[in-house]
Amino acid sequence: MAPEARLFAEPGRTLVIGSGSSIAADAFIHGPVVLGRGVSVNARASLDGGVGGIHIGDGTRIATGAALYAFNHGLAPDRPIREQPVTSRGIRVGADVWIGANAGVTDGVTVGDHAVVAMGAVVTRDVPEWAIVAGVPARVVGDRRQKR
Repeated sequence: MAPEARLFAEPGRTLVIGSGSSIAADAFIHGPVVLGRGVSVNARASLDGGVGGIHIGDGTRIATGAALYAFNHGLAPDRPIREQPVTSRGIRVGADVWIGANAGVTDGVTVGDHAVVAMGAVVTRDVPEWAIVAGVPARVVGDRRQKR
């Protein structure tokens, strides 16, 4: 783990880092977050587990600038954003997944094992196993099993 990485844990918002995992300089991680074995979190990636938490499976790669936020603010028009209720359902990312540079994953999403999230994609819905997703919002554009 790079000494410049910023990790935050507090009561009820723990961090678990699996063996062989790496966290690069300027990465930001705020629990609750569980990183499986051999996970890499690259520079400027940002993971905030909210209350629901983020769980990252073994061998997953999170590229530079990716953002995973496991919470959301309400949008009611009758009160300021700072006074809106916060919801948090959590994010699950499977094993052997690649989250591309500057991609975003929103609260409540599950990314299946072996999936790829393209650079700059914004994931707002669940991603099936083996799927390749791209775009804003992200949509399935391929299947890793067909990329030999």
